[in-house]
Order: sequence, then C-alpha cells, then structure tokens
Amino acid sequence: MKTPDFQSYSVNLTVSFDPDVPVQDRDSIKVSFTNLTKNYSKTAYTDAEGKVSFTNIEPGFYSASLSASFVANGGNDYLNGLKKVDVFSEVNDTIPTTLSKSNAVIIKEFYYSGCLTPAGKYYSSDQYIEIYNNSSTIQYIDGMSLVEDQSYAIAPYYFSYIKDSIVVRMIWSFPGNGNDYPILPGQNIVIARDAIDHKSDPNGNPLSPVNLSKAEFEFYVYSISGGDFDSPTAVNMIEDLFTFRGSDVVFHTRGGSAIALVKIPGDSAQRKKYIDNHLVAKVGSNRYYGVIPDSYVIDAVEVTWDEAHAVYKRFPVEIDAGYTYVSAGSHSGKCIRRKVKEVVKGRFVYQDTNNSCNDFLKDATPKPWINEW
Repeated sequence: MKTPDFQSYSVNLTVSFDPDVPVQDRDSIKVSFTNLTKNYSKTAYTDAEGKVSFTNIEPGFYSASLSASFVANGGNDYLNGLKKVDVFSEVNDTIPTTLSKSNAVIIKEFYYSGCLTPAGKYYSSDQYIEIYNNSSTIQYIDGMSLVEDQSYAIAPYYFSYIKDSIVVRMIWSFPGNGNDYPILPGQNIVIARDAIDHKSDPNGNPLSPVNLSKAEFEFYVYSISGGDFDSPTAVNMIEDLFTFRGSDVVFHTRGGSAIALVKIPGDSAQRKKYIDNHLVAKVGSNRYYGVIPDSYVIDAVEVTWDEAHAVYKRFPVEIDAGYTYVSAGSHSGKCIRRKVKEVVKGRFVYQDTNNSCNDFLKDATPKPWINEW
C-alpha cells in the first residue's frame, strides 16, 4: 500500500445561523472547502445542527464558503458564509454567516481585463462597468457612486482595523437631483472609460470586443492639457475622490479592482462634505482614502487576481461573501458577467445572492446592453 504523500487531517465546521433562518432550512446546505494554493475544492452538506466535516485534508490554506436561500416575509433571503481555515492539525471551527436580500440596482458586468492590439500591445481604454435595474419598478441612480477599493489584494489588508466599512481610492458619482436619471426595469446603463466605438475609431483598437459609442456615462478626468477623451454624447460622472489621480481612470487589468455601487446620503455638496470628513491615510503617507460604511453599499463585487489571492479579500462578507475574477487573465478581452436567474414576462432577472463566487460568470465575452442566458 502506497504511503500517503502528506499527513492528512479532519476539519469539523459548524455553521453559525442567524436566529431568523428557519430551522427547516438549516439542513443540507452545501459547503465548499477550497484549497487557496492549489485551487481545488471539496464539498459536503450540513446536518440539521449545521455541522459539516471534511476528512483526509492535506495541510494548507483553505476557505470554507456557503450560500443558500430561503423564503421569508414573502421574498427571498440569502444566507452567506465565508471562513479562512489554516489546516496544520485537526480543525474544529465555526463559519460565521450573514443574511441579505437582493438589490434593486446591481453591477451586471465588469470588463477590466483589456485586450491586445494587432501589434501585440496592451489596450485597456475600452474598460467599462454596466449596471442594471434588477427590479420590477423604476429606479433612480441620481447621486449614487461607483467606488474602487484602495487595495489590489496582493498583500494583507492594511485597513482591516476599520470595521463595518470599506476604504476606497476612487469615488465617481452620478449627477442629478433625485429623479433626473431613471433606469427602467430590465434596463442596462454603461459607464465607459472612453465612450467611443473602440472597434472602428482611429484612436481605438480593431481587436477590441466592444463599441461603447452609445455609453450613457463616462469617466472623464479633466485637466488643462486635455489628456482624457471627453465624449460629446456621454454624461460625465462627477469626480468626488481620485487618490491616484492621473490622466484617466484605469482599472487593474489583472483583476485587483474591487468595485461597489454606493449611496452616500444627501445632495452633491453634502456628499462631498461627508467624503472630506471621512478620509484616512497609511502611516507615513500623504495619500488619503475615503471610508464608506457598509450600510451605504448597494452592491459590491470583490474582484481578485485568482484563487490564491482570495486570501487577501477586502470586502466584508456582509456586502460580498465571495469573490470572482477573469481566469483567462490580463488583456484577454474577457469580462465577468452576472448569471441569469430567470426571465419574468420578458424581463431578465439576474442572480444576486451577495456572493460573487456564485453570482458571476468568469470568462464572458463583453456584451454591453445585451441580456441573454
């Protein structure tokens, strides 16, 4: 009989349930146990007491995650849990969980990887974020903001001591006074880095996968030199915070940009005052970042480089219990896109369990404004 290549251990976990989770829904919840270094998973199911066990586990660094839904108060509630587990001996531990509901406005698609030009050069001016009205009623995006976490998730999170908040390097806000920018049920809105037809424009790239000439909004960075393109057809987002201000907004093409849609209370002046009064810096640095309470977050997508970098997860499980990424890598021309849950009377309803591990397709072809399975 072959001698095992490693000493194996047992991992015994107990799910910590919120009291609002019905007793009958606590049994048979799928738990994934993922090796963060070698990128493989094992699965098991809870018993009626929320206990689950994994055997013959090799030493290493793991994450235990779960996502489940149940009906409560006439709607769906979602239970998410995530726990980092180091296995170097037998483990007995608890998986904390959080309850959440679906959001009306969601981040549907995030194209950040960029692509290559015919000459093999890097091109990322075609990056964009697409948001979607996932509800059956009109939603207004006036005063909402798109933010990017300050960390690229390549090292332990510096601001982990700030609880119940996210710390961001950029805050770009939609203009409007409350009802100027409606999104109809099932409508997509694109916020482009540069709102041009990247396939045919002389300043574009014929190998780009997207035409963004009809983008509703644009990240435009004003400067006297006029370094950034200003589309005459797209509405400019409002620059409220840009810690590493350059000539353009650039998302990490490998996948380090974790983004969120937030709503800071008040009008534009009150929002700016709030941001100015809630800035933090790293010791020895004069660069300041914005602090946004979790309660202001409408939707969030934790984006990492790969499974191994998930150990440096930034967003709290309350706003995103998981993470996702483009496995094809930087400049692959691929994006992450939310999965379709169902179609109701012709309106696409996208999956929104507040767990990006479950909610997103990893290597989708960018298709702004298109809803399909």
